[in-house]
Amino acid sequence: MQELQQDTRCLPESVEMQALIDALADTFAVEIEGAREHVTTWYDTFDWRLYNRGYLLRYSDRHWHLLEYRTGEAVVVARAGAGKKRLFARELPRGRLRSLLAPVLDVRALLLLVSLGSVDTRVRILNRDQKTTVFVEFSRQQVRGTDTVLRTVRLVPVRGYDKALRAVRAFFDDQGVVEQVPPFHTFEQGVQAVGRRPGDYSSRFAVRLDPDLTSRQAAITIYRRLLDTMQVNEEGILRDLDSEFLHDFRVAIRRTRSGLAQMKKVLPADITATMKEEFAYLGRITGPVRDLDVYLLYEHDYRARLPEQLQEGLGSFFADLAEQRRLEQKKLVRALRSPRYRQIVTGWDEYLRSDDPTPSADADKPVIDLARRIIHRRFRRLLKDGLAIGADSPDEDLHRLRIQGKKLRYSLEFFRSLFPEQEMDTVIRQLKRLQNNLGDFNDLSVQQEMLTRYLHGLRPGSRKNMELAAAIGGLLTNLFHEQHRVRERFGKTFARFSSRKNVALFKKLFH
Repeated sequence: MQELQQDTRCLPESVEMQALIDALADTFAVEIEGAREHVTTWYDTFDWRLYNRGYLLRYSDRHWHLLEYRTGEAVVVARAGAGKKRLFARELPRGRLRSLLAPVLDVRALLLLVSLGSVDTRVRILNRDQKTTVFVEFSRQQVRGTDTVLRTVRLVPVRGYDKALRAVRAFFDDQGVVEQVPPFHTFEQGVQAVGRRPGDYSSRFAVRLDPDLTSRQAAITIYRRLLDTMQVNEEGILRDLDSEFLHDFRVAIRRTRSGLAQMKKVLPADITATMKEEFAYLGRITGPVRDLDVYLLYEHDYRARLPEQLQEGLGSFFADLAEQRRLEQKKLVRALRSPRYRQIVTGWDEYLRSDDPTPSADADKPVIDLARRIIHRRFRRLLKDGLAIGADSPDEDLHRLRIQGKKLRYSLEFFRSLFPEQEMDTVIRQLKRLQNNLGDFNDLSVQQEMLTRYLHGLRPGSRKNMELAAAIGGLLTNLFHEQHRVRERFGKTFARFSSRKNVALFKKLFH
């Protein structure tokens, strides 16, 4: 039965559930089933990847139920062991559920959003032939960890008994039980009771700026949004829930540093200089764990690059990386719990909430003028540096161009809402293609450097190290050739970005 075909109503506080069941029994011929207790647990990633795809995932009675949010239909029902507070797609049993979820979740973990302890009583409405014409399901659900109690009654129709359904509906109308709620009302209310809201977090940076804002007002708005992102990801880093908490945290740090550098005359010089230094420190303390996360995420890719006979040799390599990460994670947790970190975050938060009267050169300029100036300057620099790169240019030139592209990307994202949406989408899409090429080139370079250092640190002699050295040697060869292919594609990629049409669009928007 589709959940959207059912009539679900919220019981008012003034209505006592047992008295309502008794009244129902006095009005109709009924059969009351015994009360059933169970726990329903709802899952999603921290950034709502399932919800954003139109799915809800619940676990109850040792079964996973993947539901379509719009229709209420079960897409997959799969039996599995006890639900956990956190699990990855790879931990689910092999089958359709895992194959559907894996590409959606990617590296993110499923997190327990909310658990509801339920006591349900089902009443069958019978006709003269003792056949069931309507199911009436009373439910009292306690949101675990809170004082919130949700009480609902659901009318489940039986095909061919529309008259009986109308009579039951009229009964509840007469009893004052008239507030109809969505079929997933208890999920939504339960999530809100524990402090979340469906779709309340996204890793995508988005901030609405009014063109009439001063540059200082806009900068404060941008920095507040980035600080919020950092703070909301803190717990996930400390609990080590999945690698994306740290990734989003670091991106917010990089965006803040970029904003401070590009809008350097908007805030007072001493504030800008101090916070640039503090955010550089945050970048340093979070770097080692993120680097190791990235390498560990390459495991499947690295094995796929090697012949089967060399793949086993990588086992000890990834075991070493996992141990290094465990140690670095402990250091990171200590740093994030340190007085210095708390002082940085608290001090920055207090400043952003203050009304600092200290003058600065660009503080009172219209933000639209500042945005055009920054983006135009960044674009001209990227265009100039990119056009100077030829087939014989050193790799360092591409690495520097990648940094220029990142600065332009951040400035476009900061001020995106000030310009026509469709044209900004085009501009950012063209830049993304170039960034993907430069990012791939840089990643392959960094991986080769890391593998070379690791290879040089191996002690010769043992069979295990010989197998590992052979595997790493094979990887280095494979990565080198791929980097060469990526480098060859740069010319065409940059030519598309620097096309006359794209340059004209930049000039139209930002000159």
